[in-house]
Amino acid sequence: MSITYYALDKPAPLRGADVSDAIIEMMAITRWEQLDFLIIDMPPGMGDATLDMVRLVKEIGFIVVSTPSRLAYETVRKQLILLSRLRVPVLGVIENMVMNPSSFIRGQVEKEGASYLGEIGYDGSLEDALGDIEKLKATKFYKAISEISESLG
Repeated sequence: MSITYYALDKPAPLRGADVSDAIIEMMAITRWEQLDFLIIDMPPGMGDATLDMVRLVKEIGFIVVSTPSRLAYETVRKQLILLSRLRVPVLGVIENMVMNPSSFIRGQVEKEGASYLGEIGYDGSLEDALGDIEKLKATKFYKAISEISESLG
């Protein structure tokens, strides 16, 4: 499900409480059926939308995604600390769009006491594969996600 189904091709300039309201409404009106997992792609950091999900979603757990950027990791680090203080389970951290492998993010994640779930290398073929499951299954992205998913059990 995506907010783009409601906004169509128009911009959806949302901020603050409007973002939270849109997410809550989308979750409330969507017919989810029976789910094993619900993955919600949230903006980075601990804004209203993320805090509302922590408050409203029972049995919530986080998989936090970071890019290899040291600057981007600072937001992830703060999020890990806050989630820990709120006693919200963190399943682990995934490093996304890796172009030059490095142990920096892994080391920082482990220093915070979180699990490093793995890295997903930058995959230029991903854009062309969207919407075509067979092309998607042939990407390095799909392989990396599958490996990380299997490790979570």
